[in-house]
Amino acid sequence: MTKFYGHLIELETVIVELNKLELDDNERHHLATLIDSTIHNMVLDTIFSHLSEEDKKLFLEKLSSNDHDEIWNFLNSKVDNIEEKIKLTTKELKDKLHEDLKEAHSIHRKHKKEKRND
Repeated sequence: MTKFYGHLIELETVIVELNKLELDDNERHHLATLIDSTIHNMVLDTIFSHLSEEDKKLFLEKLSSNDHDEIWNFLNSKVDNIEEKIKLTTKELKDKLHEDLKEAHSIHRKHKKEKRND
């Protein structure tokens, strides 16, 4: 199922970094699922932090309909620049993921090199 915010988030570079790690398919799939879940939770947290209690309930109703146009019409009527807020939040997370994946790749290469030298 496509997420209503999918057009705002570019994850290709994160996937490239993830694929650099020597992981089996299950591990890679598990990490990709964790990344997707984390992004989803951050997007929802960003949205909820800008809505009233009543609007949160209405948003959840819209979300359950999976009508992307209806969701965006609602959000844009309630929160100024919500798309930019979501982009900023997810960019910060994506930057952190890049750092973590590059560090993991570097540690793995170092460990592999040390094993060869033993």
